[in-house]
Amino acid sequence: MNVPVFVLNRYRQVVHANEPFYALIGVDDPQSVQGLRQGEAFGCIGVQLAKPTGGCGTGSACRTCEAIRAVLNAQAHGKDERQCAFRLTRGNAMNAQFRATRVDIGGEIFVICALVDIRDSLWQRDVQTSFLHDILNIAGAIQTSSEALPQFNGAQQKDYINLIQSACDTLVNEIKSYRIMLQAEDGSLQPEVHTVRSLGFLQSMVQIVNGHRAGQDRSLVIAPDSEDANLDTDRGLLSRVLVNLIKNALEASDPGMTVTARTDVKDGWVTFSVHNMTVIPEQVAHRIFARFFSTKGSGRGIGTYSARLLTEQYLGGSIAFTTEPDAGTTFTVSYPARPAAANRSV
Repeated sequence: MNVPVFVLNRYRQVVHANEPFYALIGVDDPQSVQGLRQGEAFGCIGVQLAKPTGGCGTGSACRTCEAIRAVLNAQAHGKDERQCAFRLTRGNAMNAQFRATRVDIGGEIFVICALVDIRDSLWQRDVQTSFLHDILNIAGAIQTSSEALPQFNGAQQKDYINLIQSACDTLVNEIKSYRIMLQAEDGSLQPEVHTVRSLGFLQSMVQIVNGHRAGQDRSLVIAPDSEDANLDTDRGLLSRVLVNLIKNALEASDPGMTVTARTDVKDGWVTFSVHNMTVIPEQVAHRIFARFFSTKGSGRGIGTYSARLLTEQYLGGSIAFTTEPDAGTTFTVSYPARPAAANRSV
């Protein structure tokens, strides 16, 4: 078969696999995989995070793992098929159609598992859906303002013209964002490094998001004790990260709540953080950076995923979050103030 296939015993340990499977997980020695559970063989990050350490199936993130559910259901009922997503320790993500079929041989139960890679088709679908959703909203605002323009006098018309110009700028930024994400996914993105002031840059991001519908009936402020420093980075990529995190925080907040953004400097690193008072449920927290995962519906699961992709693979930084009932949720991105970069511009 030309798709990855592996066989598990009753303990979900790999006992056999084909060449496409070994190529998928980057293993040259088949013996090194035998005896591992599926998540351990894939290099699933949930296995690393399992507490107490007990391997695949014992971590809190494993409770929402569709691959484990598929295998257990196949063991009990004969077969199962579902879409699965894995966040891997080597930095990328894997999305596959996962098919599990039970076979009984000599009194032993085995499950044959086959994977069909659906990353590209899912990515194209969800990015396009998200892109069209956003630009249609912006285009609708432009259309409404343009139609209303003749009904007002000169001063009022000037206000509407300013709204239209602002909406056009936002539309252009959304199109650029779409292009950036396509390039980031296929590896053709080339960051252009410029020097920015961290606090001034954050202030400009807050101004952009303040005009977004996500900020309606919510407050967005910058912490007064925020620190300022020079940061060598790609302006466009960093803006995509911060705007996504701020918009997500606003959308997660109830009307009347306040979202606080800040920037700090320590040991040659510049940190941006975004805080809101809501708490992320445990079953959502485990999948927050997963590709295509969203609580807002189909086609909306690229915000935190894209923030991680751009931060870790193109800006040389790191991203993390904390969420506590009494403290709320804080997303943090950290970048070296002066990273080693070949494409530096002034």
